[in-house]
Amino acid sequence: MKWSSVKGNKAKIGFLVSVSLVIILAATLLPACAAPAEEIKLTLVSGWPTGVAFNDKVVELVERVNEEGEGKVFIDFLGGPEVAPITEAVGLVRDGVYDMAFSTPGYYAGLCPASVPFYYAPPDPVLLRQIGVTDLADEFHREAMGVAFLGFPVRGELFAIISKKPITSADFSGILMHTIPIFTAALTYLGASTTTLQVPDFYVALQTGVVDAIPCPIATVPYDYKLYEVAKYILYPPMPITTTGSFLINAERWDGLPKDVKDLITDNMVEIEQGVVEYYEELMYTNVDKLVAEGMEIIELPPAEADKYYYAFTDYAWEKFCEKNPVWGPKLYELCKPYLEY
Repeated sequence: MKWSSVKGNKAKIGFLVSVSLVIILAATLLPACAAPAEEIKLTLVSGWPTGVAFNDKVVELVERVNEEGEGKVFIDFLGGPEVAPITEAVGLVRDGVYDMAFSTPGYYAGLCPASVPFYYAPPDPVLLRQIGVTDLADEFHREAMGVAFLGFPVRGELFAIISKKPITSADFSGILMHTIPIFTAALTYLGASTTTLQVPDFYVALQTGVVDAIPCPIATVPYDYKLYEVAKYILYPPMPITTTGSFLINAERWDGLPKDVKDLITDNMVEIEQGVVEYYEELMYTNVDKLVAEGMEIIELPPAEADKYYYAFTDYAWEKFCEKNPVWGPKLYELCKPYLEY
């Protein structure tokens, strides 16, 4: 072989090696230079209109996630009942129309009956997460509706009955009251007749006499919806149950999100839950004072009548919940029982 041929072959081999190295280097660097992943958008609807206090912590959650997750995830808060009525929103999330919903079991209990006792559980969502209630809630929401349960951005405000005429005993015979599943067992035990309304209808229903009284969050709803103009009395003691808000997401959508996105949302929910009870308790006391200033009067039940009233909304209610939900009801009760204080 001539030297020129050997030299030529060496040159060709060197060239091929160089080309191979360039290809390998390019393959290594291309992922790093590729276009960034597209930002994930999650749509959210609330059961309450803009400006209502129940949305306060949800708005905070959205703002925190969007700021910390910029370029990675964005929660698009579409609005309240004008987008999806509170009675339909969770079903629309189940069906994939929206990704997330902020609602309350009182208005989706037909889809997930096991969620009703949330109102009767200890108020602090930090405790509920520690003792396993949040995990249990995720289990039965997934089973019943195909949605994941992410947390409680509302808890702490108590309920009371507001009425056009004073109620002076725990015998509610002859009184027509609004109800949702969280109240029905106790109200019927006490003799009330019941019908179901949506929150925006409360004002006109009281004004026109469609109902005589409405159990509702003791202060935010009467104040935000100006019910003090059409109802003049607040029954005391308050019900020994607490307002509650469920933050839900389509389970398939949640399970398909990257871990860091799920961690971002969950971590912010956990942080927000730490101040929820204090926030809504303070708001409750402030708004009760405002309602009294607007002319509402607090009516105190005599002690013996108050005992009957408490029994209906504690032991009796839990008994009925467990009867109707023999799988999940007792599990939830056993988790909560050591922490129930009446």
